[in-house]
Amino acid sequence: MNELLHSWEGHDGIVVFIVVLLEQAGLPIPAAPCLLAAGSLCATGKASAANVIGLTILACLIADVAWFFIGRRRGKAVLSFLGRLALSNHNALERIEQSFARHGLPLVVVSKFVPGLGIVVPPLAGALKVEPVRFLLFDLLGSVLYAAAYLMVGIIFSEQVQAVLEMLPQLGFGALLVLVLLAYLAGKLLLRKPVVQPHVGSTVETQKLRRPFCAC
Repeated sequence: MNELLHSWEGHDGIVVFIVVLLEQAGLPIPAAPCLLAAGSLCATGKASAANVIGLTILACLIADVAWFFIGRRRGKAVLSFLGRLALSNHNALERIEQSFARHGLPLVVVSKFVPGLGIVVPPLAGALKVEPVRFLLFDLLGSVLYAAAYLMVGIIFSEQVQAVLEMLPQLGFGALLVLVLLAYLAGKLLLRKPVVQPHVGSTVETQKLRRPFCAC
């Protein structure tokens, strides 16, 4: 078995917790491969699925709640900074605002599965003065689905995941770093589409949501 998998045995999700926390905090570190690898360990009984899911959810909540209250306090300033950091396109930030106006808190759930979006939505919800309890409920739902989905895929395709991990030492650290950067850039490009104007029916709702944001 790959040395990476050996190094994870017995840690019961601690590595996953750190990686997920760093990703949710905004670092360009994709946590999905880590969750897939953890799933493959769970399939062989060398890791606890409950521990991995629990620590993944905890990492998501810690980072997201922190960003939520930072956005609630700093508003437009932090959103502009995160827009440049994660999206590199102001239009993408406007698209996310409009999506939030149309779809509301369910976007918090969806953002878990879209690179670059997960770091922007929590502070956006805070800047728009969403009730903390409501945000926490949707964020918890998204975190549970995020953790369970990737872990389940890792369990189902355990042999394939382990085969890929065994190839990594042959590819070298440089190749792995390139793959990580490509995944990060791909996520940013997905969000760099032209702004789609909101439907007439959603104009009033958009203005209601933007009013506290603009006041920051």
